[in-house]
Amino acid sequence: MNRMLLKVAALAALAVPSLAAAADYSDPSVYQVESKYPYVVYPSSYEMDDSYPWETSAYPFDPNIYYFPYEQQMIVDSETTISGGAQVTDTDGLQLIDISQGNIPEATQTNVAPMVEIVPDSGVVPLDATFIKTYHRSEGFGNSLFGASYVIDANITATPATATQAKRVDAVGDGKVVAKAFSYTKEIVRGRAEIHGQQGGANTGSAALYAMGQQIWSANLSYTFSPTPINWSRTFFSVSKTFMVGPVPITVKASLSGGVKLTILGELSPTVARLTANPGGWSNVTASASVNIIVASFGVEGSLTLINVTLPTYGELFWPICSLDWTLKSTLNLNTISGTLKLYAKIKFLFFKKKWTVTIAKWSGITRNWTLLNVEGLQELGICLY
Repeated sequence: MNRMLLKVAALAALAVPSLAAAADYSDPSVYQVESKYPYVVYPSSYEMDDSYPWETSAYPFDPNIYYFPYEQQMIVDSETTISGGAQVTDTDGLQLIDISQGNIPEATQTNVAPMVEIVPDSGVVPLDATFIKTYHRSEGFGNSLFGASYVIDANITATPATATQAKRVDAVGDGKVVAKAFSYTKEIVRGRAEIHGQQGGANTGSAALYAMGQQIWSANLSYTFSPTPINWSRTFFSVSKTFMVGPVPITVKASLSGGVKLTILGELSPTVARLTANPGGWSNVTASASVNIIVASFGVEGSLTLINVTLPTYGELFWPICSLDWTLKSTLNLNTISGTLKLYAKIKFLFFKKKWTVTIAKWSGITRNWTLLNVEGLQELGICLY
């Protein structure tokens, strides 16, 4: 009895001592939230507090003039009306106009390409032909600023014997996770496993994991195997982008981190080839903010889950004598695109303050627990003819 199990590879992020440090990228384009606040390049350490003018024309801004209390209140009331904000009291006792710039258009968009899936066909191949069953699925979430996707490929192949070559079975599983931050898209994790069995020949298998294109783990799969389960994490990469929050240019650094859990086991011999895996991976975004000018305060609040996915996958070729039983199974456990990122900037205007707030990401999350594939069949291979 000869069985071959197929796994779809691990998804996620890893941190090992030999792995290169996380890379930093920068998006040079500046996001202008409102047309009234175009991007302005200020000198480093420019003092914006008590120097940036208010909007009301009833009392022109002049930092060298004393404004009477009734004038101050009229200015604050006028600024509140113009900005559409709300008057509150700041922690230091000054009046504060709290202005919401709302959500940027991309904050809730998930304009990604539709899911693509190719399932194994149910047709029967000629008795002396190579038998191949393939499964592919890819799906993405998010938008031009933040996003994530996964890709899964599985293939099982049985090659009938010929006058010069014994029958052969092959199985390959390949899976990857892709993450995006501020338009930078990177394959953060890829996992691959393969088995090759042949009567009277080599019976070999291997598994490998890659993070940011660099191999971080591998194992030979032969005989009965059960490598130590993997549970690693790391920061993949960081991307910086500048947003105009009110009149303040805030540079946001989004750091993508994540991890991987992977368990594989199986058996490989001239008569039995078996491989199973339960991979899982995730990637999250944490953000920090910086400015090169002096303002009352600024910052970024919240965090994002880009993707948290497990893809337990099973594939089998059972080749007793003259026929082939095959099975492919895969399930999806997914949580993706959830969380909020909100920026704020506060400026002091002599005797009051303004605070602008804008949301750059706001997702309620997508959860799926699906059986993606559960197919099986019987194929007469005609191998007894040789």
